[in-house]
Amino acid sequence: MKINRLQLENIGAFWGRGYNFDLRTPGKSKNVVLFGGKNGSGKTTILEAIRLALYGTFAFGLKNESPAYFEKIEARLNTHALKSNLRHYSINIDVEIVEDWKKYEYTISRAWSRTKTSLKEDLKLYRDGFIIDDESEIDLFFSRLREETPPQLLEFCLFDGEKISQVVSKETLSDYLQQTAKVMFNLDLFESLESDLNSYLKQDDIMGTLSDEEKKLLDLENERNNIESQYEQHLREINEIEIKIEDTNAQLEDHNRLFNVHGGLVKERRDTLINEINTIENQRYLKMEKNREMVQSLLPFVLVKDLVAATLEQMQRESKNEVKNNVMSIVKSSDMQAVLRANMGLNDVSVDTSNKILMGLLNLISNEDDRVIHNASSLQRAEIEAFFNQLASFNPDEMLNDFKVNSELLKKVQKLKKQIDKNDSSSELKELIENIRDTENEVKMLAMKKKQLQEVVILVQAQLEDKSKAYETQKEKVIDTKKAGNIFEITTRVLDVSRSFRTKQIRKKLQQVEQQAAHMLQMIFRKELFVTRVKIHPETFQLRIFNNAQDEINIESLSAGEKQILLLSTVWAMAMCSNRRLPFVFDTLLGRLDQTHKKSIIEAFIPRCGEQVIILSTDSEINEENFSLIEPILAKTYTIDYDTERSTVKWNTDYFHMSMKQEELSHELQT
Repeated sequence: MKINRLQLENIGAFWGRGYNFDLRTPGKSKNVVLFGGKNGSGKTTILEAIRLALYGTFAFGLKNESPAYFEKIEARLNTHALKSNLRHYSINIDVEIVEDWKKYEYTISRAWSRTKTSLKEDLKLYRDGFIIDDESEIDLFFSRLREETPPQLLEFCLFDGEKISQVVSKETLSDYLQQTAKVMFNLDLFESLESDLNSYLKQDDIMGTLSDEEKKLLDLENERNNIESQYEQHLREINEIEIKIEDTNAQLEDHNRLFNVHGGLVKERRDTLINEINTIENQRYLKMEKNREMVQSLLPFVLVKDLVAATLEQMQRESKNEVKNNVMSIVKSSDMQAVLRANMGLNDVSVDTSNKILMGLLNLISNEDDRVIHNASSLQRAEIEAFFNQLASFNPDEMLNDFKVNSELLKKVQKLKKQIDKNDSSSELKELIENIRDTENEVKMLAMKKKQLQEVVILVQAQLEDKSKAYETQKEKVIDTKKAGNIFEITTRVLDVSRSFRTKQIRKKLQQVEQQAAHMLQMIFRKELFVTRVKIHPETFQLRIFNNAQDEINIESLSAGEKQILLLSTVWAMAMCSNRRLPFVFDTLLGRLDQTHKKSIIEAFIPRCGEQVIILSTDSEINEENFSLIEPILAKTYTIDYDTERSTVKWNTDYFHMSMKQEELSHELQT
């Protein structure tokens, strides 16, 4: 889509008729339309007029001409015309669209007329100068326009310099890139399809036909999706914390560097005290860990040592009884009689005598009762015996002594810390020392928070894996019980295919975006900040850049202008990889950039932004020096200026009189 013309009447600061801006560009060699104007001259009105003319209610996120829509329209009508009771307000826009490999020029006319009580909109559509009367054809055109160039997509091609700086400074870059990628690559349509299918399955007339197994599958899917959202949110939080840790560590390094340079004896004395504290704290930690382990494992049993001893004695009695019972099951009275006859020569030993001898031997093994309580194995008895030996060797005086030593060490640490505080408070570097201490504490807090989140991520990831397995198992169970034509089966298969496609498509497209973005950054930054590789995580959309040594460049260390260029290059790469025919609109694009970066943007970036680029600028952004750079690719120039006396906008086709100067200079050179 290309915008060929914009016409305003009584809109915003533009009072009256005659505001007819020709925006046509002949091609990529001259692809820029440049608007000049000071702040408050009406440049933002041009952006809003383009959005409103193309999308109507959808420009405000609304779906019908509700009272809220007309309130927003009235707020954008010229106040002087309203006070003069003028009844006609309009926006006309000509757009060039390719349909079935043929170019057509459509004119969209939105006009509003006022009555005493209401505001009415009149929408007309022309194709190649001929009006379209068929309402269904008009609806089809705007539906196709919203599908091929949705309002969100155009929003990502309207670059507001202030908005771009906020996106980067508020650390919302990953979310911004994620939303941009979804819209640029049409993946938001698949998300809408999945949402609609899920809503369809939850309708009463569909839900009522589902079996308990199918309902269970839907519940599992919802649970899995919720856990997956939590997992992705935690990953984003970890990424943000890592960025903060890197930034905070960089601050800490700067503070320490300054302290090393200016600290002198203060630093040497402070480092000695800190090392001594660390040594003592390590000793205390080892003693505390040893005693903590003893308190947790041994001390409860020390208090009931007699019970442990009784348990061990009972186990030993049970062991003897076990041996006795085994012997009784093997050796009989007759066996004892035979042994006595064979070995003792006692041929007249009676059965009663041999039985008494056998019982005597068994009683030697054990004469306790045969009551079994524990029935422990030999390994378990050995463990209890070893544990009892630990209890027997437990020395409470040793633990008490450790507590006393620990208390003394703690007092020593407190004393050393007081010396450090006193040393710091009397030092000329007090503020720097406090900054170091605060920064160190912040790093520790961030590291702790990161560790906690990582532990949560591990748990959530395990939950997600379990829930995914349960979902897949349940899905197979449901599908196996249904025929191929089942609505539920078809819907779940479409959902699976859609998710799989989104995952593969985003990875494929991001690889292309990484290459294009790296190429653009190399041209803009040149040797100043040589970027050879760009990486975008396909799940978190965390953006990372690397230099020619393959070392990662900390994005937080970039200047505001460099961050803006990084975002511009990445979104530009997404637009190029989407293969869409889109206009780029830049509002206050160069305001935060230095002259070197302005020159790079004008010479390397803007000429590669497709067939049409509309730039809204002040004379300080594009001054005479920059105008001479951009002049070769200019198709049209305009200057708009708000006339406070007439309460309207004056305009001409000369950019702050620089166009005329360039023509005169060119004529002089030719002469």
